[in-house]
Amino acid sequence: MLRLIPAPAHTTMTDTLVAVTPVYTADGIFADAAKTLADYARRTHGITLTEGEGGITFAVDPSLPTEAYTLTVTESGATVKASDVLGAQNAAVTLIQLMEKTEDGLTLPAGVIEDEPKCTWRTVMIDLARDWHELHVLYEYVDMCRFYKVRYLHFHFTDDQSYTLPSKAFPKLPTEGRHYTEAEIKGLIAYANSRGIQLIPEIDVPGHTTSFAAAYGEIFGTDGIICLSEESMAGMATLFRELCELFADSEYIHLGGDEAAIARWLDCDKCLNAFRSRGIDVDGYLATEEGKHELTELMYATFIKDICEVILSCGKTPVVWEGFHKSMNHLIPKESVIVSWENFYQTAPELLEAGFRVVNGAWKPMYVVTPVVYWSPEEIYNWNVYTWGAVHPGSPYNKEALHIDPTMQVEGGQLLAWGDQIVKKFPVVAEGVREEQRLIEERTPCLSENVWNRVKPTDWAEFSGRMAQVAELYERFRNHK
Repeated sequence: MLRLIPAPAHTTMTDTLVAVTPVYTADGIFADAAKTLADYARRTHGITLTEGEGGITFAVDPSLPTEAYTLTVTESGATVKASDVLGAQNAAVTLIQLMEKTEDGLTLPAGVIEDEPKCTWRTVMIDLARDWHELHVLYEYVDMCRFYKVRYLHFHFTDDQSYTLPSKAFPKLPTEGRHYTEAEIKGLIAYANSRGIQLIPEIDVPGHTTSFAAAYGEIFGTDGIICLSEESMAGMATLFRELCELFADSEYIHLGGDEAAIARWLDCDKCLNAFRSRGIDVDGYLATEEGKHELTELMYATFIKDICEVILSCGKTPVVWEGFHKSMNHLIPKESVIVSWENFYQTAPELLEAGFRVVNGAWKPMYVVTPVVYWSPEEIYNWNVYTWGAVHPGSPYNKEALHIDPTMQVEGGQLLAWGDQIVKKFPVVAEGVREEQRLIEERTPCLSENVWNRVKPTDWAEFSGRMAQVAELYERFRNHK
């Protein structure tokens, strides 16, 4: 098999190497893809590609699906065809993985690749809030996603420990010494866009919000959960509109929605009165223990619904962690993407039955909590988007993994890095962040093979050999400081 990760859908390439002149020609919409190719060819192989006739040609073929491409290599040169920029970017990184430097330029194997992803949702998530990540590390993650054809890079920007985004609407919210400036974020977005990688920003609410309480407790509350008062919810709406504007090129906006201490709302008069003003019989619910539980789930789902509607009104698609109760599924907009990670709050089959778009972010084996919890690359390779392993004792699948029948309603999968333990285990946080990066880089190829193909074309033995071949090239590929 060719030295490529992920493996292409179909190839008739041979072992015959063809000399290719180190020049490129690109139709207008493929200029960024050609520049990406030139940048990475210089980094990885020391090859200088210039614009000119012959060599490598990028051409538009409107008949191809989004993200798909064909690569044809003959003695006349290499031709890439795609219908969109994403397909051309995917082809560019395939060329990088295939090319070899010669005295006169470069060689490529002769033949044809016809390729396209089987999952639209191919994502890596990095927790930026618990431990400070220098800006250059974020750029390196963009390169990693480009190299392995991971479409989305999800940044968990906020949590109890810090709020790492800029904010004009709430200028005290960004944590001093631990946030990125607007210019830095815009520069990162531009770099990602030029390489066909889309960022998914996350503001995690209504839980994980100590940073909100520290900066604007009078608005958002101080009980470890966002207040439901009219003033607080108006502030939430403003904040998410600001986020949508900052990430104008992002299709998806993540609003969190996990692990919230929702029972605390019952002790908050502002929260209860806000729901009374909505015409809800709060006092009737409060009369029984069962009613109290139902009220908290209603308040929680209403919060999620309200923020989803703000995001939708900005022309974006909301993304939410699995966290609301199945009895409230009717309240959540069905356009929302739900990341199923625990199968505790409700199960993946229940989310699918309710009609949601679902992403597999299974705790086991897709979570990396450096340096204490993670699964081997082989375990991730043997996973697929229709399999969940849970660890929560309340999950019905915590002892035996959940397997579901193949369905396109599961749109893909996600590898996730959480920083809970880094500050506890590493005297120098930057060293822990680098170790986290090593663990993610080691596992991303396995994610890529699964979500590009859905059905793996080879076994672990073959793949691990291919992964070892590609690893050295990747080290030269990513954007080192």
